Amino acid sequence: MRIQHNIAALNSYRNLTGNNNAVAKNLEKLSSGYRINRAGDDAAGLAISEKMRAQITGLNTAQKNAQDGVSLVQTAEGALTEVHSMLNRMVELADQSANGTYDNEVDRANLQKEIASLKDEIDRIADSTNFNGINLLDGSLSASKLDLSNVSMAGSTAAKEVAATGATSEIVATAGADTKEETLTIEYKDAEGSIHSLEVKYTNNTNKNTVSENIYNAIKDSELSSVFDIKLNQDKVEFTSKVTGEGGAAITDVKTTAANGNVNEGGRADGVNAKVQTTGANVDIKAGDKFTLNGKTYEFVTDANAKISEGAVGVIVGADKKATLSNLNKALESAGIKAEYNANDIVFSATKNGAGLTLQIGDTSEDFNQMTVSVGDMHTVALGIADIDISTQAGAKAAVDKIKSAINSVSSTRGDLGAIQNRLEHTINNLSVTAENMTAAESRIRDVDMANEMMAYTKNNILVQSSQAMLAQANQLPQGVLQLLQ
Repeated sequence: MRIQHNIAALNSYRNLTGNNNAVAKNLEKLSSGYRINRAGDDAAGLAISEKMRAQITGLNTAQKNAQDGVSLVQTAEGALTEVHSMLNRMVELADQSANGTYDNEVDRANLQKEIASLKDEIDRIADSTNFNGINLLDGSLSASKLDLSNVSMAGSTAAKEVAATGATSEIVATAGADTKEETLTIEYKDAEGSIHSLEVKYTNNTNKNTVSENIYNAIKDSELSSVFDIKLNQDKVEFTSKVTGEGGAAITDVKTTAANGNVNEGGRADGVNAKVQTTGANVDIKAGDKFTLNGKTYEFVTDANAKISEGAVGVIVGADKKATLSNLNKALESAGIKAEYNANDIVFSATKNGAGLTLQIGDTSEDFNQMTVSVGDMHTVALGIADIDISTQAGAKAAVDKIKSAINSVSSTRGDLGAIQNRLEHTINNLSVTAENMTAAESRIRDVDMANEMMAYTKNNILVQSSQAMLAQANQLPQGVLQLLQ
């Protein structure tokens, strides 16, 4: 018989403490609905589920982005519906004016007034149509695209294309004096010319390749990745502007806190606009020669009254090659394209940078999770109808073909927008299914099985009550010693 140490009571107390902790955890899981409430519950499961949560959040946000993209496309396409209606009315007016029963000074002058008013409204729509302050139809979202086809010139065999490239910049590293943590300040300009600055921490090194690798790792997922394609090349970190064409984004200055200043700005080169040229063509252009560029046909004619193919743009053959080229450039100006001679060929190059609006339609920064929406310039100048005049019968006849060409351009743009909208809707459906499946996977890891946890709670609750009773009984055992003292 011992009274200094009640082993039975200690055992009961230990079990009671354990059972109380188990009941507390059961209550926490039942009240929160989660199996994992802290890393101690399941460290690996917590890490996996947190990554899944981040992915689910990204997928849900990408859905919203794609839905905003659909709204933007619908806004642009809806505005073009009215442009189409006005162009069809202009065809009606031009056909009406082309009839010989009208008087120039009175009847055709009145018809021309409506034409002028419709042109003003088309320009107003092109200027005013916007989504969240972003102009959609003024040409600011038109990408550099050159598609040359159907070349009908003496000796022509095919078209040779040169894609637009982005501006390139470099950060160059040399060997450092130590392996301390340093601060690198990178100044850069975006494609619009706005200056930005970014500070990152990197570890210096006595090996120049390791220095550049550490810098690359510090910036590869930074804000720079949204402006540049970034690549590591031994002792250099290379940047290529995501917006192609002349100009574009570029690194403008680099500063480091390293003692020997071993990180500097490297070489820089502007991008190149898209180009396409005829191959084997005869630059001695003659009437009847024609080609199709970005879906629009340009036909060379002897004079302004010459008959041209339906929907084509007439280009007058000049007194010499230089004059013909000048006339061609006037016709191409509204499309953002210029033409030059190159030996026996014509080289067409874009005069605008590849722009467009980029939508984030995925949960990562990979290129395949971005989608570029481009919308052409819908002003009357770009559509080729700014100079139509139906106040004369000859002008009315010429206007019919120009307006039909403009209708084709608008139809092509609306077709592109419709294809983008359909793609975005499929993207939204795919993102929704993926998010649903990822949520189910995260739920299996993170959520508690309420029925199973209730069973455990019931068991542990009974054990708590039992261990309390046994602790009371164990505390009574030393009382038997008192009988020995009587």
